Amino acid sequence: MLILASSCSNEDDNEISVSKDKWYWGYFKGTINGEEISLENLWDDDLPVRTVSKHIISYYPSEENKLDSLRKIKTVIGISTGITYSENKAIRINLFNLYKGIRFVTNSTKVDFIYDGIQITQDTHSDEYENRYIRYIPKKETPFKVEITNITYADDTNTNPIIEADLNGVLYRSDNPKDSIVVKGSYGTR
Repeated sequence: MLILASSCSNEDDNEISVSKDKWYWGYFKGTINGEEISLENLWDDDLPVRTVSKHIISYYPSEENKLDSLRKIKTVIGISTGITYSENKAIRINLFNLYKGIRFVTNSTKVDFIYDGIQITQDTHSDEYENRYIRYIPKKETPFKVEITNITYADDTNTNPIIEADLNGVLYRSDNPKDSIVVKGSYGTR
């Protein structure tokens, strides 16, 4: 005779089940316009949270032969994260000069890539490029609050950042500022 027993608990619902040591680790938990959203990267081919590191490469003389060779040093200057939370909507967050603490973002991600930026993009699936995307961006008068609550690195070269951040603010439709989206939540990525 085979007996199987199972127990479920709501206590585990708020825990992230994939370890930070997985290269595809990422999550978002919070509300967008009052709707509860909970996303987690579960496999390497299912990534609602995707991040790209922005880096610069410097060349220095090699220790072995300072006259003939150069070594390459990669320095991370920021990260860009996309969070797809519905079939046609995504949040993009650019964070530069990575440090633990609060920052107030006033730029969209369409601004020069070396600045912090945030926006929500809605794909209308229009055949006309200029009408295809609706963008929600912060206003300078009401900056969007981002707090990096945790920052570590996956290795001792400081080239693979792992961050967790809280998001709290309002984004306004770029062509109609009376239309807005309220975001309150947290995300983690590497």
